[in-house]
Amino acid sequence: MAIRTLSIKGIDSHDMAQQAKIVLKDFNIKLLLFFASSFYDTSSPAKELSIAFPNSRIIGSTSHSKYCNSNYTNHSVSIMAIDKKSVEDVCIEVVENIEQKDYNLHGLMQQMEAQFGGQEEIFNHFDRYVGIVLFESSAKAEEVFMDSLGIASDILFVGGSSSSTENNISKIYVDDKSYTKTAVLAILKTVNGYDILKTQSVCILSDRTSLVTKSDMHNRILYEFDNRPCSEIYAEVLDIPKDQIQNYFVSNLLGIVADGEIFVRTFNQIKEDGITLHCGLPERAEINVLKIGDIVLDTQKALDSVITYSPAGVINFNCLYHTFEMLNKELTEHYCSLFGRYNSIGFSTNGEAFLGHINETSTILVIK
Repeated sequence: MAIRTLSIKGIDSHDMAQQAKIVLKDFNIKLLLFFASSFYDTSSPAKELSIAFPNSRIIGSTSHSKYCNSNYTNHSVSIMAIDKKSVEDVCIEVVENIEQKDYNLHGLMQQMEAQFGGQEEIFNHFDRYVGIVLFESSAKAEEVFMDSLGIASDILFVGGSSSSTENNISKIYVDDKSYTKTAVLAILKTVNGYDILKTQSVCILSDRTSLVTKSDMHNRILYEFDNRPCSEIYAEVLDIPKDQIQNYFVSNLLGIVADGEIFVRTFNQIKEDGITLHCGLPERAEINVLKIGDIVLDTQKALDSVITYSPAGVINFNCLYHTFEMLNKELTEHYCSLFGRYNSIGFSTNGEAFLGHINETSTILVIK
């Protein structure tokens, strides 16, 4: 078996890593990906996993909640172990202090691509190379980083931003180290190729479009649509009183529509004369107000339309708001049963990465 997935609950990181070592004792791991409750951070999960698997590259993130095969879990660690039958080679780099925006992604990507033989090799075998990007979410710099990454490389990157549990610890991990305000880039050379799909279970509520005329991208605050307070326009579209708009932030999202694709943004909370967002909206962007669809049915249709074969493994970067919506509607069992058909893991993200930074979305990497 080229990929194995498991969910573990331990008394601490050492116990968790030792349990994983027993289960995976005969498995020659090339890359180990894990998503962990932030409970484990106080006992160094990356360090303990590096000790247990000294010959493996390791990347991971804290997460509010996790998915593993057909199960939704918390206070646990979800692990995907990948050997050379699925991923022939991997290159991992860390970009720290991403909020300062002084990184040179063009040079870094050239360096990473050189490990595989350079841009020509990747261009000629584009269907085998894919990237994973993990962000520590407190930097709030994913939008600019993803824009820069898209310019620096033609490799498709998919991933998400760390979330936390009740102790508010948010970290990402590489090998035996943990990081904040950092992005981790991993390029995978797959053996049999990959697929990427995006599903957000939304549709356009109103054909009325609005132009963003005042926005603070850095702090993710939206002030105006069409030179009027954004709260007024939002209330008008929904035909509700302005003082009730916060009740609709989760069910009625914002979307940028491009070539038939919807890229979702979600309001967070009212702040003075603006509204904060989970992903920034630039001025001059044109948006529609959206409504939530059927998460389970829409996800099933998306999976079935793409995964028409037996994949080696599936990684689901699923928005934390999706998780909350499913918990409220008691849909997690039905949702997880869709992924129980595969060797799969996932985590509840504070934003998803695919051709930019988005939210209220599930971005999924399928390793063939």
